[in-house]
Amino acid sequence: MREHLSQLGCFLREDLRRTAIGCAIGMVAAIALGAVVGALAPEVVTQVMEAFMEMILEAGVVDEAGNLSPFALLLNNWRAMLVTICYGFLPFIYLPVLTLVSNGFLIGLMAAYYQISGLPLSLYMAALLPHGIFELAALVLAAACGVYLCRNIGRLVTNSPKKIPAVELLTDLLRVLVMVIAPLTAAAAFIESYITPVIASFFM
Repeated sequence: MREHLSQLGCFLREDLRRTAIGCAIGMVAAIALGAVVGALAPEVVTQVMEAFMEMILEAGVVDEAGNLSPFALLLNNWRAMLVTICYGFLPFIYLPVLTLVSNGFLIGLMAAYYQISGLPLSLYMAALLPHGIFELAALVLAAACGVYLCRNIGRLVTNSPKKIPAVELLTDLLRVLVMVIAPLTAAAAFIESYITPVIASFFM
């Protein structure tokens, strides 16, 4: 275990750091863009939020009583992170960035939705930040892993001298997935189900 942790830390510092920082900047930019678009086009916000709520209901993360299911949330978020990384198997097109940007854009639109609905932004922050700190960190890392994978799959396809052997590449990404992204996702699901509603209730 100690060896795996050491190799994980080395990979995060030396290989994935720049990609992760770039993805984090992209997420912030997408959130800002979503907020601006939402402020300029309120009708778009309403349509998107209605579609988003339908997706939430279809995903089964809310039970009949209207409570969030931590297990369903965990499975849904875990699936999303895994798919984001797996998009990286398609070389050259960087699909993980699309997942990252679309989620960031939606977060920005949600901020605009709260304003349009006359709800305080403090409520929005209380409903987002407790679990969002973990979930967004996991998403940024998943997108970074997907981008890293996509870039190196491209190098393998073109037989670039900078290519990383497939086994080494997938081993490093698997460590991040299991040892970092999975715990962050689990923490996010638990907090969103049990802690975020309590904190948000103080701002209603």
